[in-house]
Amino acid sequence: MKHQIHIIVIAVLAGWLASCTGTSSSGMLVEYRRSGGFAGLDDRVVIQVNGQATLTRKAEHYEFVLDRDTMNQLQALFDDAEFSKLRREYLPPRQGSDLFEYVVTYNGHTVRTMDTAVPEALWPVLELLNQIIESGGKP
Repeated sequence: MKHQIHIIVIAVLAGWLASCTGTSSSGMLVEYRRSGGFAGLDDRVVIQVNGQATLTRKAEHYEFVLDRDTMNQLQALFDDAEFSKLRREYLPPRQGSDLFEYVVTYNGHTVRTMDTAVPEALWPVLELLNQIIESGGKP
């Protein structure tokens, strides 16, 4: 148990250090954060190019591997959305306390948006990422 806590602490510190220095693992494909809403969600999933994923939901932490079909579907959706051509922000004119905020990084390009301002092309990507979060990697 003590060994597992040390590993978790090291992993958290490594992730924090990478975010502070602006660097990331060369194997990272997608980082997705969904926060807000009535329930005050704060979900984050990081998916590596090999399908390994780490999901953090408030105090819970899960690791799993996405199957090849899901990875192919995810990459196809990003391609269809022409993600690299999307602006960095799509925000509604009026903020709402019950809106979700979404921050998606794919191949080094980050897009931040909120409910009511999500570009149409991005919805399929968000839907799949939300399914991955809700399933915790289980089919």
